[in-house]
Amino acid sequence: GMTLESISFAASAVELRIRTPQRESGPQMLGRAARVLAAQLPASVETFRIVPVWNGVPLSQVVMQRSDLEALDHAPNQDALMRSRTEILAVSGATPEGALMGEGLYPRFGWGVSPYVRTSLFDPADPLRADFGLRLSARYDIAPGLVLSGSVTKKVIGNLDASDRVSNSVLPHVRSDGNIYDREGDPALETLTMAWYAKPGENLYSRVTVGYLERMFGGISGELLWKRVDSPFALGVELNYVQQRDFDQMLGFQDYKVFTGHVSGYYSFGNGFVAQLDVGRYLAGDIGATLAINREFANGWKVGAFATMTDVSFEDFGEGSFDKGIRIQIPFNWLLGKPSEKAYAPTIRPITRDGGARLSVDGRLYDSVRGYQQGTLDDQWGRFWR
Repeated sequence: GMTLESISFAASAVELRIRTPQRESGPQMLGRAARVLAAQLPASVETFRIVPVWNGVPLSQVVMQRSDLEALDHAPNQDALMRSRTEILAVSGATPEGALMGEGLYPRFGWGVSPYVRTSLFDPADPLRADFGLRLSARYDIAPGLVLSGSVTKKVIGNLDASDRVSNSVLPHVRSDGNIYDREGDPALETLTMAWYAKPGENLYSRVTVGYLERMFGGISGELLWKRVDSPFALGVELNYVQQRDFDQMLGFQDYKVFTGHVSGYYSFGNGFVAQLDVGRYLAGDIGATLAINREFANGWKVGAFATMTDVSFEDFGEGSFDKGIRIQIPFNWLLGKPSEKAYAPTIRPITRDGGARLSVDGRLYDSVRGYQQGTLDDQWGRFWR
């Protein structure tokens, strides 16, 4: 799953920039890239600088010596020894001058068809409803960091549209009319966005996304993340101005508009445990905070829990009193038998209400950035020699 982004040479060093496949294969990708360089380059090239790139943005610089790679090839405890001799450093966002670029990367079009499942749980009238269907996705890489993408869904079988529950929410109906979206949005233009990813500073990452961001809202979303390659802590800011989409999920909009945004703090405790605290304004205009604790395993599976408290009273929030739930992420590579960035990521919550509802937008920075930095790479370094 590795794709050459660029390669540049000095007298005794090489910098190789490669597109990242699935995050749980990070050390494995680095190890294979290093062994390819050792097999192909002249003996005078001693220093390997391997730079993982995600959506045109370099994430880190992994520096190792060719002599260490060759000396430890069959050594006992080779994983720990290789990691102790490998540096993970910050990297510039600019491509090195004179670098040779990979062929056919920009512009580049790709598409695919995959199944999807959407569920509704804990409705008193029918505790389990689900739709199964097909999702047609397309992506057009215009230039480094500039991506046009979208998806269309068509239900094949299911009963989400059978729900006739009428929302009694006193808040703006930002989520509680979900059954109307299920009933009228088939087929549906799920997303259609233009996204720009960049690296404005050594430890800064940015994203701007415009378009139909999710099935219920469209508009503009901007994000800035500060994250050092050697730090377990990160800080992010996200601002959004969005308008509610029509129930048929085509091109139209309803009247409701809202400005929403959050300041987010992240901390990685090691061994796959990550805490996230978001403080800000939610889609219904309420103000509060969400605390989430996640556990990510080396095979890409993830499980976590979250709870949101805002200035909405328990009575105004309605059934459930406040938003909380469990998140699970199951990578598709378990089913496909090959590397894939896609995953099935359902959220199990007692019932969907309008308080504490946050915008859903693809390409949020933290999870994508940290995957190829110190900490996450350390947790998965046992894959280096595979």
